Amino acid sequence: MKNVPGDKVNERDLESGTTTIVASPDEQSQGMQRGSVESLPESTKEAAERGTTTKGESIVFVDGPIPDGGYGWIIVICQFFSQLATWGMFTVYGVLISWFTQNHTFGNTPPIMFAWIAGFGVSTAFWVSPLTSYMSKLFPLWVNLFISQVVLSLGFILAGFSTKIWQLALTQGVMTGFGVGLNFMATQPLISQWFLRRRALAMGLSSAGVGAGGLIFSFTTRLALQNHGVRIAYIINGAIIFLIQMPTTILLKPRMRVVNPQFKGPRLSLFKNLGLVYLSLWSFFVMFGYMIALLSVASYATIGLGLSQAQGASIQAALAAGQLIGRPGLGLILDAFGRVYMSSVVTFFAGFTCLVIWILAKSYGVMLLFAVLNGILSGIFFSALGPLISEVVPLADFSDALAIIWLVVAPITNFAAPMAFALNAYSKDVLHREGATIYQISIALAGGANVVAAIALMMVKKYQRKTQDV
Repeated sequence: MKNVPGDKVNERDLESGTTTIVASPDEQSQGMQRGSVESLPESTKEAAERGTTTKGESIVFVDGPIPDGGYGWIIVICQFFSQLATWGMFTVYGVLISWFTQNHTFGNTPPIMFAWIAGFGVSTAFWVSPLTSYMSKLFPLWVNLFISQVVLSLGFILAGFSTKIWQLALTQGVMTGFGVGLNFMATQPLISQWFLRRRALAMGLSSAGVGAGGLIFSFTTRLALQNHGVRIAYIINGAIIFLIQMPTTILLKPRMRVVNPQFKGPRLSLFKNLGLVYLSLWSFFVMFGYMIALLSVASYATIGLGLSQAQGASIQAALAAGQLIGRPGLGLILDAFGRVYMSSVVTFFAGFTCLVIWILAKSYGVMLLFAVLNGILSGIFFSALGPLISEVVPLADFSDALAIIWLVVAPITNFAAPMAFALNAYSKDVLHREGATIYQISIALAGGANVVAAIALMMVKKYQRKTQDV
């Protein structure tokens, strides 16, 4: 018999070429097992070996192969509603920016300040990834999700009581950003733990919740603003978030956990993997273009084209509807024709819609067309990121790679919208442009960013892993 030292939870033995599992009662009750390093899938062996020798941190895997279904579909449904209440609610901020600007809710605050808050909220979700990654290892999943649920709900409710721009930054920005970041960091690895062959489809179905949330909340938020004002609109949204997330907090379950977790900074050594480098570049530029479109279409409609608030909200909703349709559809396409290649093609055409349709749009109908098409294509980041990470790193390195990508995209999500609004101000004040032409430079920037992202992603194909987790 050959013994492999373990931590205090159990010992892992290897006898006559087979694995003998000795688990604690607690692990047995959770249906989990600990095996020798040799018993793990080849793709996760290296990470497990590192876990048993570095500061005592190790990984516990659920018995059996990746189900590729079963309870995994419950995970998909829960993820759908979780993203509906987190990122889906975030997308509504474009409607709020348009309302704040036209109604002078915060006095004569320039529009770029609202753009900073939008970027700050999204980037906070990414900046806190090392902390939220550690929390997702330290605490059971339901604890992290409940903390996220409370913080995110309070962030929206307290935003309704904000009378100063700095108060809105703390609530709409910091609190909601932390709540979304904790939820997303804890739940993003789940699809890859439950699915293999249908991974991109499952990710697409779950991430369609973002589009569904944007579609629903764009209308409900506008109606609440019109009939009850800013405060009640925020309170309603906060209450909705809390109620939707409650069942997901209870039902979401992981298939792996970390024993003796250690707080670690970003594992920069993963950048030795050039596949992850190019994937990070894709993430950076695709989020650049995504943020500009997401937070500019409503104000382009109302300020640039002179359309009504209702029409601006409808265009924002059409963008969300496109994501609702596109994300599961893209999942099927990615699984059928290749995740890296098709993600690159979709990213390119997302930029194409900006450069050919949006930049020339002068009517409500054309803007609706652009919103639907761009919505279908631009949600590729959230549909494909998980499956793409799994193409370049083993499952056990998934959270570390995800944390690195969050830190890469955090700066651009913070600066993308303010940069676009600053370019719009430059076009108006310096170039003396008027109406829709004010937005042409920022629109070109959004389209160009997607084209660059598509080129970077094509380079990932050279560094795809030869074997997948099983």
